[in-house]
Amino acid sequence: MKKNIIYLGFVLLSASATFNSCMQDNDSSVTEPTRYTSNDIKSYADLFKVFWTVMDQRYNYFYEQKGKDGMDWNAIYKEYYPKFAALKSYNRIGVSDAELQADAEKASIYFTEIVNPIIDRHFYVKINVPFSNSGINNTYTFYGGMKEARANIYPFGAKYGYMKDRLDDVESRTYNYSDGGSMTYLMGSLKSNPDIYYFSYSSFLLARSLKIDLADKYLSPGPGNSLVLTPAAIENSTQLNAISDVNKRNEVKNFTLNILNQWNSFPNSTEMKSFNSQIGAFKSTEVLSDSFLDLTQQLLTKSNNLVKYNSTATYSSVSNSETLPYIQWFIQQMDNHVKFGYNLSQFQSAANKIVTNAPFYKKFLNPLHKGDIKKVIIDLRGNGGGNIVDARFFTDRFITKSTVAFYQRTKEGNGQFNYTPWVPVQTQSHMFGIPGNIPVAVLTDKGSASMSEMSTLMLKSQGSHAISIGDYSSGATAGLGGSDDFNGGTRDKVADGILEFYMPLMATKTLNNEVIEGIGVKPDIYVTPPSNAEVAQMTSSPKTFVDRVMEEAIKYLLTK
Repeated sequence: MKKNIIYLGFVLLSASATFNSCMQDNDSSVTEPTRYTSNDIKSYADLFKVFWTVMDQRYNYFYEQKGKDGMDWNAIYKEYYPKFAALKSYNRIGVSDAELQADAEKASIYFTEIVNPIIDRHFYVKINVPFSNSGINNTYTFYGGMKEARANIYPFGAKYGYMKDRLDDVESRTYNYSDGGSMTYLMGSLKSNPDIYYFSYSSFLLARSLKIDLADKYLSPGPGNSLVLTPAAIENSTQLNAISDVNKRNEVKNFTLNILNQWNSFPNSTEMKSFNSQIGAFKSTEVLSDSFLDLTQQLLTKSNNLVKYNSTATYSSVSNSETLPYIQWFIQQMDNHVKFGYNLSQFQSAANKIVTNAPFYKKFLNPLHKGDIKKVIIDLRGNGGGNIVDARFFTDRFITKSTVAFYQRTKEGNGQFNYTPWVPVQTQSHMFGIPGNIPVAVLTDKGSASMSEMSTLMLKSQGSHAISIGDYSSGATAGLGGSDDFNGGTRDKVADGILEFYMPLMATKTLNNEVIEGIGVKPDIYVTPPSNAEVAQMTSSPKTFVDRVMEEAIKYLLTK
């Protein structure tokens, strides 16, 4: 395998000596995408040149594009540069709104013609062009396959409504995040076939939403932590000792010491110590016992009902103009004590995770690891992907042997054909995964993208017990990265936002040496996509609708 990988890499790297970009022939230096400014774009010709150059440096599939449909990026430059140069309205000098809009539409047509053949289905670019003399611009979005008719998919919401009443012991939850992300999962055994377990989720945010990742202990500051408030610190407080009335000073001191002791009784309680002692057992087994769950819920409730040290009303009986500065000091010190010394929010967050996500562990992950789940449907239809970490948190749980699932590569320089060798991506078993192979049916459609496709390839690499059923997946397998990672891809605004690229940094190919970008993972059992009428019926009449893909999955699993 290594010899093949190295040889292929050599061929790709050697190709760069033959196919050089127009811009590299004409220019002595290379401008990084993020170095462009709006001053670099004064005309449509400049706009096209910057677009073409960024693609030339960063796009990862030129080799495959050339083999598939003969795309010659250098020829595209020669063909389209004169067309863009003929558009004279970019600087808005001496032209009418009608001329501006006519040129904008022509530019849109040209960019569509150029971008539509792009096979990378993650890729898109937003391009901002002048649209009127009043300063209004129009932003167009271009992506590969934008002129192609897309097959219908099974929308997650419709699928959820259809399946929830067909499951026993059903569990579902939706997680919404401040950054706009969300994830909904649905799971349970089929009422019609109880030995088949069904699991579906809207996006690969499983680890972010469901993973219970515990620290070794909570509410246990180290000795000498300066943020922990002590009775000695209260006794020596400048604000306390500034109170001239001795009786009042002692009264407010004893009042606040009582608050401190009341609060400290919680982290120092037998229950809290028991909680910390049980963390190790969960980490080594992932099993949440009923007693641990009950204890967690009790502690969480208590933590939410602790003395209200930060409310001025709490101190009404001892507060006056002389004691107020000390009370304000005490509240601030207690705030540091609670938030940073003991880090109460860390415990509450962990406890909430345990209580909220216990069903996922108790009803799915634990039975899966014990071998109680014998057959499973993983429904990835309409799942557009998400975080790569889910491969380790979730998909690996169905892996029983380490093998190559697919290959990836990135750019290795700015030339069109400067690629790294193809690197094998290995599967690895999870310590709490299945004890042995079980029949797995992965359901896909054209809405199954990115991590859905990676996971499908990982599962299918394990053997014939894992198959995919449904339509071809999306064909958006190229690996994403951060902003401007490596030489390949870019996810940046360029030239002060005149262009905005969303371009993956990696290319992907299957074990059969097939680049399936723009094509998708071929299902083992192909089922034609739903018609418009079926999509509508799944939503409007879920009780009578017949999901043909589910029917095929059940039929297949009944033979196993």
